[in-house]
Amino acid sequence: HEPRTTYAVYVAKPPGMNVFSAQTGHRHLRRLAALRGVAIGAQGGVLALAWFVLGMHLPWLPLLATMAAQALVALLTGLRLSSARPVSNMELFAQLCLDVLALAVLLYFSGGSTNPFISLFLLPLVIAAATLPRGYTWGMAALTTACYTLLMKFYVPLKLPHALSGGMEMGNMRRESIFNLHIFGMWLGFVLSAGIIAYFVVKMAQAVRERDESLARSREET
Repeated sequence: HEPRTTYAVYVAKPPGMNVFSAQTGHRHLRRLAALRGVAIGAQGGVLALAWFVLGMHLPWLPLLATMAAQALVALLTGLRLSSARPVSNMELFAQLCLDVLALAVLLYFSGGSTNPFISLFLLPLVIAAATLPRGYTWGMAALTTACYTLLMKFYVPLKLPHALSGGMEMGNMRRESIFNLHIFGMWLGFVLSAGIIAYFVVKMAQAVRERDESLARSREET
């Protein structure tokens, strides 16, 4: 009777739910939560720069409310990570979707597609490609593309600082200042994206490779 019981438990075990893959899912979610923390900190820094240094007038209430919602999701994710229940692909995908929607709201209230940080939509897509099956990656591509497309038409225009919104007498100096501000924002967005991809995504891809190697060794042993 003993061998039969063991065999029944083995075949009833869902694929991909062994101890190692469960740990991998938790590591992915933990890194995603860390990335969300970095994003919230970066968003706070950019808003502080816009207010204290550039003197920009932004719709602060919806921007701060969105950041507060992100902080709440980060708190709930921390509580979720204290559970031993495995993290599924759908759960990781849902977490990424929340981050995409939060970014879309922030961009909507700060210039839409004219905001130089629009390129940050690439980050969740890269993370999905590194950690999730093909179907989820295409789903993330569709979501980010849809958000980007809508933000090309629907958004709250940025109100330029007073020093940059003077009359026509400012001429080329005014246009050059606006252009330099936009270029700086594009540079900062690239630096953030490059740093996040270099650290978090490489770590996630490494965890996936380790999981695959462990599964391959398990098959060889059996």
